[in-house]
Amino acid sequence: MLVIALISLLERRTRLALVQGTGFVLRICKFAESDLIVTLFTDKWGKRTAIAKQARRLSSRIGGVFDLLNQVEIVFYEKPGLDLISQGSLIQGFLGLKSNLKTVSVALSVGRLLNRLLPPCQPERQVYALFSLFLKMLDSGDVPMDHLKIAFTMKALTLLGHRPHLNSCLKCDATTDSFSFIAHRGGVLCSKCSQGRGIPVSRGLLLSLESLLRFSLPRAGVVHLSLKDIQLTNEILTLYANFISP
Repeated sequence: MLVIALISLLERRTRLALVQGTGFVLRICKFAESDLIVTLFTDKWGKRTAIAKQARRLSSRIGGVFDLLNQVEIVFYEKPGLDLISQGSLIQGFLGLKSNLKTVSVALSVGRLLNRLLPPCQPERQVYALFSLFLKMLDSGDVPMDHLKIAFTMKALTLLGHRPHLNSCLKCDATTDSFSFIAHRGGVLCSKCSQGRGIPVSRGLLLSLESLLRFSLPRAGVVHLSLKDIQLTNEILTLYANFISP
């Protein structure tokens, strides 16, 4: 009976798909005595959640690989529920951005947003490429981080099918008025249609945000945003993301 059980176990293991690729670490969670549960945004399979056995042991070869935001190369078994990580190695640790408290805070907030918005096990290669570019640019410091965060967030929302409507009133299509952003409507209403609801936003800021959507990520810094504009936009995007993914 024991031999039969072992043969059955081996057959089940051989049926598991062993796959290899790259991914970014979005979330880590301690599990059991020495394991880690890791949420990865992978290039080929989208968001995956996997267990790294004994990764927290000092003797583990993958113990330091799965830090937040790291880009890693992984080999794992596809399984229902939690995948099983077989191997992992570091590709890029983004030490430049992690050396600055504000920069790493921006990167982590974007990583948390992606973790909320990405559907599990669904490839999102355009978003993956955008996130890779975002981290590299944040690491280099060539573009103001606030502009970069806003531009990335709006582009990622658009690629995931949640583009906010900003260029005219959702109800009457007016373009020459003051506006209010209504999260549950997914865009702006003019002052007449909003009837005092939502977050007031100027036509000028809406035009700037539309420019950020059109321009490539490296050109985000050419769009003028005041400190007040940045604070208001972050408030709007946070409210919208909370509506999309409570």
